[in-house]
Amino acid sequence: MPKVTVLPANVSTVVEPGVLLLDAGEAAGVEMEAGCFNCSCGTCVVDVVSGMENLDEPTPEELDVLDQWNKDPEKQRLTCCVKVKGPGDIVIKAGH
Repeated sequence: MPKVTVLPANVSTVVEPGVLLLDAGEAAGVEMEAGCFNCSCGTCVVDVVSGMENLDEPTPEELDVLDQWNKDPEKQRLTCCVKVKGPGDIVIKAGH
């Protein structure tokens, strides 16, 4: 099963595929920043340090929000709408 590590806290959790990245961070014990919970505000953006290939592809809605915030979808994702697909590990950096 995939392991999600959240920096800078450097805490990890193992999750089932299909879990939202937001929920994975919370399961690791990190209070993840989020506003709308529906992929529209951009508050929950994180840097994906490694393991981008282990996340679902971005939706058009997510791409629009990332574009509005001048964020690179190849390096950053919105935790409230992206799911872990596995099988490998993911490392994210929370905070803006």
